[in-house]
Amino acid sequence: MKSYRAITLAIILMSLSLHACIAQPNHLGLLIIAHGSPSQQWNACVLELMDQIKQVLNERGANPFSDVRVAFMEFAQPSIDSAIRDFERNGIQNVYALPIFVAPSAHTVFELPAILGLYYDPEAVQRLEKEGATIVRTNLHITLGPTLDKGNALDEVMLDRVRELSTSPDSEGAIILAHGDNQFKPVWCSTLRRVSSYITARTGIRYVDFAFVEMGQALITDGAPVILHMAQKVKRTIVVGLYLSSGTSDMAKSVSLSIGSMKVESEKLFAGKNIVFATRGLLPDERVAKWIANTAIEWSQQWK
Repeated sequence: MKSYRAITLAIILMSLSLHACIAQPNHLGLLIIAHGSPSQQWNACVLELMDQIKQVLNERGANPFSDVRVAFMEFAQPSIDSAIRDFERNGIQNVYALPIFVAPSAHTVFELPAILGLYYDPEAVQRLEKEGATIVRTNLHITLGPTLDKGNALDEVMLDRVRELSTSPDSEGAIILAHGDNQFKPVWCSTLRRVSSYITARTGIRYVDFAFVEMGQALITDGAPVILHMAQKVKRTIVVGLYLSSGTSDMAKSVSLSIGSMKVESEKLFAGKNIVFATRGLLPDERVAKWIANTAIEWSQQWK
């Protein structure tokens, strides 16, 4: 009888211990996911976020995350799979994966969930593996969070990027360039309209427009018409980029497009016009780190 009671007590204690282990905040991991780039400079801005986020979390006290990692979907290391393996080795059981993308896109709605093992589409998985991605296979509980369009971090940072270049709001116009995604264009348009209105209300700049420009030649085909049209309306045009780790100035100097025997260069296209381009995108900026920390802390409350 004593032996039976001892065994029963041991089972109960083990069960309680396991429950406590799962519920303890120190078994939570925060995974920050960016797209990644062949440019080390681009990736460096993202990697610096890890220490910034840890600092914000620690400053608030009672940091619920025992491990914080940054990973890239492609082009750079650490990969998402390697970050998950680190979590496993460190005893993490519940992971909050936060994509630091501007707004929903095929990357965040289809590709990223597929890499994390949260969504399965044979064609998508085959394509991702062909591109070099490793599909995560893990017993960790993973929750995928929202993109940066939730909250007001985008509005605040873009407002400051415009203010940094503005000298006379009454005679200026501003253009916001963003990557965009045709599959999610209504969401992107809504986000850009919101940011544009925010800038107008707080700067006095009456004309604020936007264009969807992927990195490269799209600046000439999709961005230049909007920029040049604005330049005809106002004395000075400010061009900022709603990109994670890139401004618009380098793009404006280096893009070229060949049309038959004719070569169009962005620098010459904008030459002689009073157009100024921002050197920074969203990063570096502590408000992005704070948004990540706030969003992650809110998720962590369920594990208390």
